[in-house]
Amino acid sequence: MNFRPRHFQPPIVSLTAVLALWIVLVSLQRPIEAQAVEPYFGYYDEVPPIDQSEIDAVQERTREARKRLKQSTLSKAEQSDVPEPPPLPLPPPTKDERDGGPPIDFREVDEMRKAFQEMQGQVTKEEALSSAPRAPSERVPSPPPTGDKKELEQELSSLAQRLNALERVLVGTEERPGLAGLIGGWTRHNGFFLMSSGGDFFLRLPVLIQTDYRSFPTGQDGTDPGVRPSTFILQRVRPMIHFRLWRYFRGFMTPDLGNGFSSNPNVQGRVQTPDAFGEWDYFSGFRIRLGKFKSPLGLEMLQATQNLSFMERSLTRNLLPNRDLGAMIWGMFNHGLLEYQVGVFNGVPNANFYTESAATTSGKTMEARVFARPFLDSSIEVFRGFGVGTGFSFGSVRNNNGQDPMQTETFSYTFFQYQSNVTGDGDRTRISPQAAWYYKRLGLLGQYVRSTQHLSVNGTGPDRRTTHEAWSGQASFFLTEDTSTFGHVEPRQPVNPSKGQWGALELAVRYAQLNIDPDTYTFGLADPAVNVLRAKSTTIGLNWYLNSNFRLSSNFVHTDFTGATPAYRAANHEDGLMFRAQMVF
Repeated sequence: MNFRPRHFQPPIVSLTAVLALWIVLVSLQRPIEAQAVEPYFGYYDEVPPIDQSEIDAVQERTREARKRLKQSTLSKAEQSDVPEPPPLPLPPPTKDERDGGPPIDFREVDEMRKAFQEMQGQVTKEEALSSAPRAPSERVPSPPPTGDKKELEQELSSLAQRLNALERVLVGTEERPGLAGLIGGWTRHNGFFLMSSGGDFFLRLPVLIQTDYRSFPTGQDGTDPGVRPSTFILQRVRPMIHFRLWRYFRGFMTPDLGNGFSSNPNVQGRVQTPDAFGEWDYFSGFRIRLGKFKSPLGLEMLQATQNLSFMERSLTRNLLPNRDLGAMIWGMFNHGLLEYQVGVFNGVPNANFYTESAATTSGKTMEARVFARPFLDSSIEVFRGFGVGTGFSFGSVRNNNGQDPMQTETFSYTFFQYQSNVTGDGDRTRISPQAAWYYKRLGLLGQYVRSTQHLSVNGTGPDRRTTHEAWSGQASFFLTEDTSTFGHVEPRQPVNPSKGQWGALELAVRYAQLNIDPDTYTFGLADPAVNVLRAKSTTIGLNWYLNSNFRLSSNFVHTDFTGATPAYRAANHEDGLMFRAQMVF
């Protein structure tokens, strides 16, 4: 029997050249600035990027409110010769306000403090004017009526009491230096947030909820009801914490309370932690990330879950890692013309979901990716949304982290799994060329994955080398006048029946195929009676974006299986019909 070469020599010369080019480009970088386009490797993988325009709008409204309050206060003080009715005193805080009543807007505290300070200043100014010596020829203005002065003092006292009460409600103390610099609220992109006026500190609390209904009209083997029943599930429930400290230090953390339908025992019914990492990003071309986060290899995997044109990712995810623990440097040049990622990780199996990857050996996995948009600055608009790149990984695996089960796109059926006594026994490499193109209503995305690994039985048998391949191609098209994008979709006309607006409607089609190396069965690494040799899936999807935060989706997935032996009698196809209501806020 002919065996393939057992060892893989990484292209050292090419990697060295890329590293040298990267060092030169980094040396020319300035501190990070606003990017012209959304990167194909987002910092926050599961939430839209910070919309600074919305934050600026909140700050501008606050400044305008202060300006109007100042003008109103000065005008009132200058018109001292015109008596005004006494203002209604502001009541002290009630017990409900102290014990958890309606939430207080930080801007209210800010504006009241400003009014209090300026009114105090006006009183001081008037007292100074009345006591200042004047020339004999200078006309001495008549003092304001005694009643108006008393009213002003009463209003100052009332404002001071109210201001202290609001601060007690907010922070549980009589004093809070710097509170006037805080801005809080909710925007459609950032969700609930709190930030300092200068933007150096930022806290955002977005939430992702995906509620599905999944059915299998013909089951997984051509019979009804098949292997999995039709059911409602919470596929993903992710309350997220996204923060920024001292402007250039960022972090992201989220648990996942869903995972309701996977047949993988490592995931089903367990609370997972998909992401928990911190990052330093002073330079746009050199950012450092540490923790648990997405592998940079696959383009489809890097797209945020809620931004996919389909409810789930394609079959190619079975040959790529999902999340891993490690350290990575990454960056962008020329506002997105070129981006890269290079990292060192513990090394996880393909299709590992969110399971932890505590190292059992000292060997590590190196992962790298480069992606370019060569026509980003082109005068021809149709080419600007085109991008192409490749991901690559290389590492040594000598434990049972060889491969998690391979599943269909519906997560309902496991069509391939190694024997329980199969372990890694040498090098593992992955390569994934990828490309995408977005132009007006149309979006195209495709990738190829080749995964090669050395395995053995019980860690003592002969070293066997297997290579699996997968590829996918998809197209999406908006039936409404909306723009297709790799990132967050913004409907041009959010649903509002009174204005005749009905959101955005998107149609999507995808084909994917995964091929198992026949030598896997020749070497006895998997059972041909219960596994497949090839899986081919066709997916049709329809998405209705009601607005920036709500989306309804439906997918029909047909998957054909080719058996490993003529005696194969397991499932030969699966039909899945899925519906989803998604909320991101």
